Amino acid sequence: MARWLLTLLALSAVAVAVVLAAARPGALSRPGTFAQPVAAVAAIATPWAYIDKVENGAGWCDPTHIDTTTTEYVGDSHQLAVCMGNLPEAVHAFILYLSYDIDLDQCVEELCTDDFCLDTNPDANAGISKWGDGLGDNWDCSNSLQNPDPMCTYYTNGPPELPFILCAGGEEATYTLGDNETWGALAVIDFDVIGIGTDNVFIESLWVAGQEGGIGGCQAVQVGDARTLDTLPMPCEGATDHKELPPTSTPHKRKPIATPTTTEVPTATPVAPTVPPPPPATATPSGGVGPEIVAPTTGSGPTDSGFTWAIWLAAGIAGAAAGGGFYFRYAKKTR
Repeated sequence: MARWLLTLLALSAVAVAVVLAAARPGALSRPGTFAQPVAAVAAIATPWAYIDKVENGAGWCDPTHIDTTTTEYVGDSHQLAVCMGNLPEAVHAFILYLSYDIDLDQCVEELCTDDFCLDTNPDANAGISKWGDGLGDNWDCSNSLQNPDPMCTYYTNGPPELPFILCAGGEEATYTLGDNETWGALAVIDFDVIGIGTDNVFIESLWVAGQEGGIGGCQAVQVGDARTLDTLPMPCEGATDHKELPPTSTPHKRKPIATPTTTEVPTATPVAPTVPPPPPATATPSGGVGPEIVAPTTGSGPTDSGFTWAIWLAAGIAGAAAGGGFYFRYAKKTR
């Protein structure tokens, strides 16, 4: 990269911070005032910057799938991408400050763990995490450019907690964004939702440089000789986040009635009933065997006369008349 650009990057980052502090003392966020609808800006054949809230279509920053309004819930995390569109040439460097409501969102710091700080928060579109063709290879976002590493809480003397990132191609770098494609992400930022309300997220300041000079900028600060920062003003579109409590139940709906569970009772194997044995034979109304009448032995009784015989014979006749019949057994008296 040309030495003039490296020097300009270092001076520009400091100058932007100073101007922001002077222009916005104590301010934390401001309403998103976007001059034109995103679709109308995208149709203009000049460079422009915008925020995309959903990675869809062909990926982050797809001009046909730009989402600038979303709803997030307290306790969830979400991302947004800061994008460039209608690029006339490859991006060689950029400086970015982003504003958001710190009472609604929280940008969580991820410290630099490598020599080039390509995968921190904000996360440059280079290194391990890359979207589309990325910025290119051998980029550097570290403090070797005499600026802080990417951070969530870049403190100026006025507005605190501005996510900040400054990146440029290093030695033997390649420059893909704007060369292989005319649109794409400069960086992606992660947030946690901590409050309820509407957050108007906007690009506080952005400056994008090509090989020989500025490609475009919004609220960029010119430093030194105006010819060295020949940046064309470009539209920079923000986004709106609606923060709500997570849905825990659906109002005005009855609780569904549980369907009773039917337990299947196993079918018993039928058992043949026990047939009791037939009752003993009884005397039938007519015929059959009647009571046994045993006649007294001959000569029994007080006298050996025919009176006792007459009594027994009468009893037998009476039994026969009752229907039972009788049989007569003569027991001979032995002397």
